[in-house]
Amino acid sequence: MIIKRPKHPVEPGILRREDRIVDQRNRHRRQAGFIAGVEIAARAGARAVAVTTSSAGRGERLMEHGATHVLDREGNSARGLAPDGFDVIVDIVAGPALPSFLVRLAPKGRLVLIGLVAGPPPADFGSALLSRFRQSVSVATFSLDTVPRADLARVRTDQFEAAARGDLSAVVHAVLPLEAAAEAHRRMDAGEVFRRVVLTP
Repeated sequence: MIIKRPKHPVEPGILRREDRIVDQRNRHRRQAGFIAGVEIAARAGARAVAVTTSSAGRGERLMEHGATHVLDREGNSARGLAPDGFDVIVDIVAGPALPSFLVRLAPKGRLVLIGLVAGPPPADFGSALLSRFRQSVSVATFSLDTVPRADLARVRTDQFEAAARGDLSAVVHAVLPLEAAAEAHRRMDAGEVFRRVVLTP
C-alpha cells in the first residue's frame, strides 16, 4: 500500500507521496499491522499520518512511530490541528461509523476498506458518498484474497528484512509463558496491549 506506482501487487498504490492519511485500524483494538502501516506511510512521504486511538497514551506512542496527528474514535482531533481533509482513509473496521469518516475525505479523496471487523457499513452509506459527488470522493475495497501467494510471500520477506534493518518496528508489549495464554487474551480483550504479546514454550 505504498506510492503512486506500487512495488508489489499487494501494495495497490492507494497511498501516494504527499498524501494526508488516516488509519482507522486502531479504533477497534486491532493492531497486528497498525504500527507497520503508520511507519510505511510516513516513510513513503505522506505529509500527515493520522491515527484513531482510544487513549492519549497510545497516541503518544504512535507518534513515536511516525503518526503526526491523533484522532479520537469519532475522527475528531485529539491532539494538534488535524488537516481539513484526508486524501486516504484506510479502514479495517467499517461498521455503522463508516459514513462519518466519508465527510473527512478531501476532494478526490478515497476510503479504502480492507476489513469488516465491526461488520458491514450501513446499507445506505452510499447516500453519504453521493452527497460528496461534486468532490469526486470514492470508496474502494481491497482483499489479500486477490493477491497471488508468491506476491504475498515476496512482500512478507521484504517486511521481515525491513524489520531486521530497523525500518519497521517489531513492538512487543509483553513476553509471557505459553501457560499464560488466557491472561494474554484477557489483556488484549481489555485493551491493555500495545501491539503484541509473545508466548514462549
